[in-house]
Amino acid sequence: MQPDLPSKLLNFATQSLAAGQLAAAEITCRELLDLSPGDAALLHLLGYIAAQVGERDAAIVYFQAALASEPGNEQIRQNLLAVQRMPPPAPPRGERYLVIKGWGFGFWADMAHVVGSLLLAEITGRIPLVYWGPESLFSDKSGHNAFSHYFEPVSSASLEQLAGAPNVSFFPPRWHADNLTQSGVSKWDGKGSRAGAVFFLNRPETIAVSDFNIGVVHVMPWIPAHHALYGKSLEEIHQILTEKYLRPRPDIAAACDAFYGTHLAGAPFVAVHLRGSDKAIEDPELDATNRELLAALETVDSSWRILLMTDDAGCLARMRNTYGSRIIAIDCQRTDTDQGVHYLPTVDPVRAGREIMIDTYLGLRADRFIGNARSNVSAMIAAMKNWPPGSLTLIGRSILYERNLHIYQIPTFAGA
Repeated sequence: MQPDLPSKLLNFATQSLAAGQLAAAEITCRELLDLSPGDAALLHLLGYIAAQVGERDAAIVYFQAALASEPGNEQIRQNLLAVQRMPPPAPPRGERYLVIKGWGFGFWADMAHVVGSLLLAEITGRIPLVYWGPESLFSDKSGHNAFSHYFEPVSSASLEQLAGAPNVSFFPPRWHADNLTQSGVSKWDGKGSRAGAVFFLNRPETIAVSDFNIGVVHVMPWIPAHHALYGKSLEEIHQILTEKYLRPRPDIAAACDAFYGTHLAGAPFVAVHLRGSDKAIEDPELDATNRELLAALETVDSSWRILLMTDDAGCLARMRNTYGSRIIAIDCQRTDTDQGVHYLPTVDPVRAGREIMIDTYLGLRADRFIGNARSNVSAMIAAMKNWPPGSLTLIGRSILYERNLHIYQIPTFAGA
């Protein structure tokens, strides 16, 4: 890290806050706070952000912590007094909704966004509705809600019902009744773009739309103390929310049962997720990670079968050559190039999504799981189940903990 980067990032956070870019400011502060816990300037900025979005209790906590670090700071003291005089947020009137759109990348990257948005709906008192339009790489582009190819609805609300209701207001303001099914509406640039979790707190509008990456990690700091998920770990929140909301379609559940009954039932097995193809481009450490995964596999009882989860045809061939009949793998679309399966023009996108789901839910049945923490598939499998001690090996730090500075145009710790 450059020696002066923390001060540059603090300036970036201050400038972002002044420009109304609250998500960028907040995420920058939290990244810096991880490096310098108790830093008064960072806590002060987070208190100011909380006050801006009407989170009175959180603002008080941040200002008090900042003042404890710098007891003589009169500006912090005055801001604390001001926020203590703020009235608590008024309880919302009527039903409000959160439309959760596709993030537009890999299947479980999209699902990580769905789970984070479900948490946002929980803490803001909104009824969630997931709608994946043409932005989803797993849509058939027919205008059909692609999420329904894979999961049951997360609520009884429908997009048609919401769009046709009278006197409906929308947030961010780039959305309205006539464009709710569209994709990429000022998602990256323009008014209301890059709408991170903080923007949705205490909004009165009837319909809010979440289409920019929101993970559980972004929402956790805003969980109110009275909420049942307050104080839970990131993994616990994923387990609770996925169990509550995510119900695979009956035909997908039946396909999992059938494959499990034929190939895996009756004896212990280990699931291994090995990435290849385009992951090698985005992760320069992939070869080293895969070597660690294979080393971990060598510690597994040699009588166990191996459910191999991979998008790479070459990887499957090499593993079969090494482990022979121990390798069990579903019949799915794979690639033998450095291009991801979901980007190949010859691939059926809906079938690809179903195959990823079947692999994932089979992996969740394993007696032991070994995966790449930098992959959303492995990270979600690790987070969706309360794995017994010794049964989970995740190489690296889970991507679910990453705040993704790049998408908010935040200078990274690798350079300014």
